[in-house]
Amino acid sequence: MNSIKLVLLTKHGDLRGGWKILLFIVLHGAVAAALMVPLSGMSLLTTLTTSAALLASGLVTTLVMTRFINRKPFGAVGLMIHPWMLRQLLAGFFLGFLMVAGIFLVEAGLGYAALSWHGLSIGDAVRIAGLSFLTLGFAAAWEELTFRGYMFQSLIQSITFLPAMMVFAALFSAAHWGNPNCTALALVNVGLAAVLFSFSYQKTRSLWLPIGLHLGWNFTQTTVCSFPTSGNDFSSLQLFELTQTGPGWVTGGEFGPEGGILATVALVVCAWHILKSTMYATPHGLITLDSLEDILGPTIDAGGSRT
Repeated sequence: MNSIKLVLLTKHGDLRGGWKILLFIVLHGAVAAALMVPLSGMSLLTTLTTSAALLASGLVTTLVMTRFINRKPFGAVGLMIHPWMLRQLLAGFFLGFLMVAGIFLVEAGLGYAALSWHGLSIGDAVRIAGLSFLTLGFAAAWEELTFRGYMFQSLIQSITFLPAMMVFAALFSAAHWGNPNCTALALVNVGLAAVLFSFSYQKTRSLWLPIGLHLGWNFTQTTVCSFPTSGNDFSSLQLFELTQTGPGWVTGGEFGPEGGILATVALVVCAWHILKSTMYATPHGLITLDSLEDILGPTIDAGGSRT
């Protein structure tokens, strides 16, 4: 019995990190299936509903694990509501926009890329932009919950930040391995994006900045600049027609910007900016999965008041 406890539990009686991750995966899969199988049976599975179902399953699983396994509030996984939340979301979105827009401008300057209007009405353009924002927003939030959320943070507690970051960067790359037109450089850049998002979480101890970054990159890439998105064709979410030439190692070709060297430069520069900037400080008193407020309990100040 004691040997089983040693395998399952830490000396403090908490479930070990590896078992937490395995339990998260099993529960997430079960909840996702419970949501998506009925949708599929009713022929309601679309890109939007799939993204929404995956996000919902990720949120439910995170709630269960955070609340009942870690005995923390749901927001401790990086979703705490705090005064800097909106600022982090918007800053992330703007940085994502700047990276992709910069890539497009360099390609356009080299004569490799040009955009032409689809001839959409204002109503159709608004509808497409709104649908894209929702679809890509759900997908970005789900991917950040999956790759920078509960599992990542549990692994940090077990093996520290840098090794955990490398493990999940490799997993994030592997998740894109089967995408159409994937190349070795594309996998490197996807891994770099994971490093950027991980640094964004670690700097702020919140998921708001990486979610904003992820959405800003994908929305600008897909809808504004009409690039392929990680090898996938989202033409129904594009406002323009892209004409692209030039070497694939520069532009990314059919995989999209993540397959080119320009994305490598953009991701490295953005990661350096986030690491060096003082804009993205962790708010004081933020509750996280590894904070100690539940262990230390209330303290008593010099006047005898409990704090």
